Amino acid sequence: MVGRRLARLISVACVALASSARAGGFDPAIEAVSERVVRLFGLKAGLSAGYGSGVLVSDDGLVVTVISLLLDAERLRVVTPDGTTYGADILARDREKQLALLRLKPLSQYDRRGRRVQGAAVGAGQFKYFEPGDSRALHPGDWVIAGGNPFKVAQGDERISTSVGVFSTRTELDARRKTREFPFRGEILIIDTVTSTPGSPGGALVNLDGAWVGLIGRLVVSNRTHTNLNYAVPVETVDAFVRSALDPDGSAQAAADVIAEPFHGIKLFELGYQKKLVYVDGVKRRSPARRAGVKKDDLIVSIGGKSVSDIVSFKEVMRRRSPGDKVKLVVIRDEEIKTMTIELEEAE
Repeated sequence: MVGRRLARLISVACVALASSARAGGFDPAIEAVSERVVRLFGLKAGLSAGYGSGVLVSDDGLVVTVISLLLDAERLRVVTPDGTTYGADILARDREKQLALLRLKPLSQYDRRGRRVQGAAVGAGQFKYFEPGDSRALHPGDWVIAGGNPFKVAQGDERISTSVGVFSTRTELDARRKTREFPFRGEILIIDTVTSTPGSPGGALVNLDGAWVGLIGRLVVSNRTHTNLNYAVPVETVDAFVRSALDPDGSAQAAADVIAEPFHGIKLFELGYQKKLVYVDGVKRRSPARRAGVKKDDLIVSIGGKSVSDIVSFKEVMRRRSPGDKVKLVVIRDEEIKTMTIELEEAE
């Protein structure tokens, strides 16, 4: 009887929380996304969609998005939230992270008499834009809102589509596009809202406060589950790319110092909410970790003498190391504590 009452109370509480969120808790986040996500239209070939999404990251028209075929169009078009159409120049691409940075520009058009008409001007202070938030503050179960242009629903001044879900976990991407391995290497944010749809990649992921925490990634299939992945690239990775593109001589090196780490060959995943456990999800062949004896499902206790509380703490230790360094790894395997030494190598 007590168990039934407790279950009923929990159910009522969950419904109340959900109703409260629907009553207005999502509105600021949805508004923030709707005012800062743009629609892209460009080249289409075969089954590849000629439309997508992007995120405004400056008040003078800088847009970050994912690399896609549509960017190769001669007349790439960008439609802002108010329905105005602009052209765009590609400032930078990062093949490894599959990101691109665009700058909006006036789009020359022709009137009914065939006369060339200059499109809307682009200037400072013209656009609302996202400042980077903190994806590391997300906890499994936190509400998130994804905004983009799935299935080319918004073509004129219609609002973009938004979907509500929760953040599931942070893990490393291991995926493919059709038969080819996807080149992205790094952490991603797994979400339970459906974003693996044409047009959604390049859109924004925000938390309930409307803070930008990620960029919706390209359509890929997980090598682990063989299903489409709903995920976002953490905003820290996107921001490092933007800063390096704008200041190749300065920020590029700073970004490399932040995100680079020597090669060890361990793929990680974590479980838990307040108390997290970090496990080995896989070990690459002919890698330092494989030679050291690391195995799938090992529970990582410490690395380099530092306790591992989550994937971020593991990476922070690794990023302070250099190729050739030897680091001690302590794991639990079959209820036994094992210690191994990994000799790090140059990143692939």
